[in-house]
Amino acid sequence: MTPQQIEQQLHDTTQSKRRTNFADELDKAVILLRTLSDQVEHLRHILHEDDAATRRRKAKNRETAVDPKPPVKPVRVAEPSKPKKPKYSGL
Repeated sequence: MTPQQIEQQLHDTTQSKRRTNFADELDKAVILLRTLSDQVEHLRHILHEDDAATRRRKAKNRETAVDPKPPVKPVRVAEPSKPKKPKYSGL
């Protein structure tokens, strides 16, 4: 089925004034869903690139991608300072 036929069939099913048998409506819905599923799978197959150049490009993008979390820098710990002598208050 072409996309136009699918759209027309869906429109006829939803906008039908007279009610047909529930089994007929169910059959139409099943056919529409199967056809749409096949179309989606066909589009996925077309869009799926799996040649050598694409694999190399994707690998290079993974290598050069910016790391969302930069590596943790080592923390420099200062040596403990000598305790300060209390100041004379001059009492």
